[in-house]
Amino acid sequence: MPFLIAAAALIAGILFWILRMHRISRDLRDLDRDTKGLQRRAGSLMTSLIGTPLQRVSDVRLAAAILMLQIVRTGSPVTAAERSRILDFLAHPLEAEDPSGLLDRAWGYTVERRPFSLVADELLPLLRDRLTEDERAQLIDMLTAVAGAHSAPGELQREALVRLRKRLLAGPPKLAAMR
Repeated sequence: MPFLIAAAALIAGILFWILRMHRISRDLRDLDRDTKGLQRRAGSLMTSLIGTPLQRVSDVRLAAAILMLQIVRTGSPVTAAERSRILDFLAHPLEAEDPSGLLDRAWGYTVERRPFSLVADELLPLLRDRLTEDERAQLIDMLTAVAGAHSAPGELQREALVRLRKRLLAGPPKLAAMR
């Protein structure tokens, strides 16, 4: 008889523990659902105060390296031909002191298969502020050459470059009072 009472108590304890854990997990799921808005607002506040990593880039050479890497990573992994073309551009027209070090730094800012336009939009204010019209056109030419280093640029790459050209080469928006 004491054995049956102990077994019943053990089964009741296990059942109580399982039900308690189920209720706790349900409460945590509800709490997470109820605080999603607060989590988004906190993330949005941090982004607006500090900025994204791409918005904190202040070196035009690094921004150009990021864009060159991202345009080739939009379609597929970076090939040796694309990497050497990027290193050539970093060495000659951009005159980077350490092209391979700059490329490694830029690699941390890129994401494979991330749309190029998302990256370019965050770097656009920096490029507009720091580059002349000729330098902007030269950057577009470099990006086009890098996109076609391994094979002809894909449709996504061509569309992204056309969009960047329009947004980068277009002057600042004119205010009605300035017209």
